[in-house]
Amino acid sequence: MADISSAPRSLARRLPITVAHRWPTWCGLAVAAQSALDLGDGRGQAVIVFLAALIYLATAVVGRPGVVWLLFGASVVAVTLLRLFDLDPWPGLVGGAVSVALVALVDGVMKRSRLTAAQLPAMVLFGGAALLAVSLSPAVGGYLVAAALIGHATLDVIVWRADKVVTRSMAEFCAVLDLTLGVAILVLI
Repeated sequence: MADISSAPRSLARRLPITVAHRWPTWCGLAVAAQSALDLGDGRGQAVIVFLAALIYLATAVVGRPGVVWLLFGASVVAVTLLRLFDLDPWPGLVGGAVSVALVALVDGVMKRSRLTAAQLPAMVLFGGAALLAVSLSPAVGGYLVAAALIGHATLDVIVWRADKVVTRSMAEFCAVLDLTLGVAILVLI
C-alpha cells in the first residue's frame, strides 16, 4: 500500500521548483496586468504588438535566439525614454522596422528555415495591424489590437514548440503576455 502521507511533503518540495521554472509565465502575466491598468480603449497596446514582431524579426536577422532578451530590454528602455520625454515612439519604431526589414532581405532571412523566414511577413502583418489600429476609431482599433495580440500569441506558441528563432523563455513570456492582454482588451472594451 502506498504511503499517502508523503504526498503533501513531496508536493511542497516540488511546487517552488515548478513555480520558479515557469518564471516567463509569471512575468508575462505581471506585464499583462500592468498593461491592463493603463488599457484605455486598447489602441495604446499597439506598441506591444509592434515591438513583439520587430524583436522577433531582429532576432531572426541576428540568427542567435539568446539575443532576444537584450533586444527586448533595449526596446523597453527606448520606448520608456521616448514616452518620458513626451516623444511619439512611432516614427522610431517604424524607422527601426524598415531598417531591420531591409537588413533581413539583404541578409537572406527569407532563404533560411520557414519559421525564420516567416518573421518578415509577420512583421508586415502585425506591424501593419498595429499602425492601422492607432488610426482607427477607439472601438475598431481596440478590437484590431486584441486580434493582433492573440494572433501573435499563436506565433509565439509555434516558435516555442519549434524552439527556434527566439529562446523558449521569450516565446513563453510573449505568448502569455499577448494572449492575456488580447483577451483583456476584448473583455474590457
